[in-house]
Amino acid sequence: MSIKFRATRLGMPLSHNYGKWYAKMVPIGNITSEQLAEEVSHLSTVTRSDMLAVLWALAAVIRRHLLNSEIVHVDGLGSFRIGFRSRAKDRPEEVSADDIYGLRVVMTPDRKFQQTGVTERNGRTGYFTGELVRGAELSSVNAPTIKQTYR
Repeated sequence: MSIKFRATRLGMPLSHNYGKWYAKMVPIGNITSEQLAEEVSHLSTVTRSDMLAVLWALAAVIRRHLLNSEIVHVDGLGSFRIGFRSRAKDRPEEVSADDIYGLRVVMTPDRKFQQTGVTERNGRTGYFTGELVRGAELSSVNAPTIKQTYR
């Protein structure tokens, strides 16, 4: 099991990296709520239909809290909040709801600090790893034998 990628050329002429190559994730399929419910039901005592009910209810509850301008945190998954774009105005009293556009949900995944050492002043050194990608392996679709593990 690994995350697939391929080399893709940047085609945005105004970018300073125009014409350069970068890695892009290659999806190999989609997973539905029914498939998630089926898998979770095999890992727990919850039936598939109970799991579907929980997923639908969870989505409805998260939506309600987001629409109430709250941040929703799901342990092991991350935090959800509303984000949007807004047209700039010269004075604060000119800003109104009519200036807001591009509403979206912003998801910030949970992260865990991986300590690699200690500094001379007893500070920690290390890096943060997203819990959902910890231990992921990466492989090129052009050269599937080359793999790298992401801590």
